[in-house]
Amino acid sequence: MNEAANEIRPKQVSDAIQSTVPAKGTRERILDTAEQLFALEGPAAVTLRSIAAAAQVNVAAVNYHFGSKDKLFEEMFLRRIAPLNEQRLAMLAECAETAGGAPNLEAIITAYVMPALHLTDRASGSARAIVVQYSLGRVLAMPEVDTMLVRYYDRVRTEFVAALQRAAPRLAAHEVVWRYYWMGGSVMVSLAVPPGMVGPAGGTGQARARRGSSGIAGELIAFLVQGFGS
Repeated sequence: MNEAANEIRPKQVSDAIQSTVPAKGTRERILDTAEQLFALEGPAAVTLRSIAAAAQVNVAAVNYHFGSKDKLFEEMFLRRIAPLNEQRLAMLAECAETAGGAPNLEAIITAYVMPALHLTDRASGSARAIVVQYSLGRVLAMPEVDTMLVRYYDRVRTEFVAALQRAAPRLAAHEVVWRYYWMGGSVMVSLAVPPGMVGPAGGTGQARARRGSSGIAGELIAFLVQGFGS
């Protein structure tokens, strides 16, 4: 019975995925399918062959577009993180213009936090939130961490750290940099904590599920502002 179940499982996974993956070009189809397969199976269980089977393409097509599992993951990461970081920079520029070049801590932190929380809201319907959570955590654990951080975060870090230094002049430069990283860690935890682990001990644990990510935004921003010593 177990063998029979194992034989039909790939087909069941493929059918489930394909019912939610819109018709697109092969490259986008592979990326969409890989996102959902990572969410269903977990990253360790996913192979290029299993992605190809679920996407109903051949392995050669996956290799042609991505070359390796690591490169495929990087592309999954890039297409979520690049727009997020561009939105952060746009919001930072907007709040700086509104404040005559000197936004306060709350405005700067809001510009950093809200794009990530909004991304999770948009992704939750198709299980992409799980992939986003994994992506935001995995990048800090990859062997190529320095290269990845420079490639995708250096401009964001430079502009936000500069703005935070102006808004919190009493802090030394290295203190601002560390608090910037702690801010990023707080955002990652906010994205990753399961709903069942939120709420008082013995309670239903569904507080975050009911409130959504927007419900925690005000508390998270207030917490981070205090961390910078407003």
